[in-house]
Amino acid sequence: MAGNQLDLSSDSAPNRPESIATGRKYVGVQFECCDVYHRIYINRDATAYVGHCPKCVRQIRLDIGPGGTESRIFRAS
Repeated sequence: MAGNQLDLSSDSAPNRPESIATGRKYVGVQFECCDVYHRIYINRDATAYVGHCPKCVRQIRLDIGPGGTESRIFRAS
């Protein structure tokens, strides 16, 4: 059938969200308040990851310290 092909090999990404296109750093957070997972992104100063629960808007801030951690997923209770 003509016209039923999808080309997934293109490298151009003009409509990609900024966080994906620029490779912004993020960590995953499981918000126990509303039982929902959400990404929070690093702030402009690169001193903390900041964000909020997408349902109840509870704010969270994970400061970046000298020792750091290899963890990429956290729980907020």
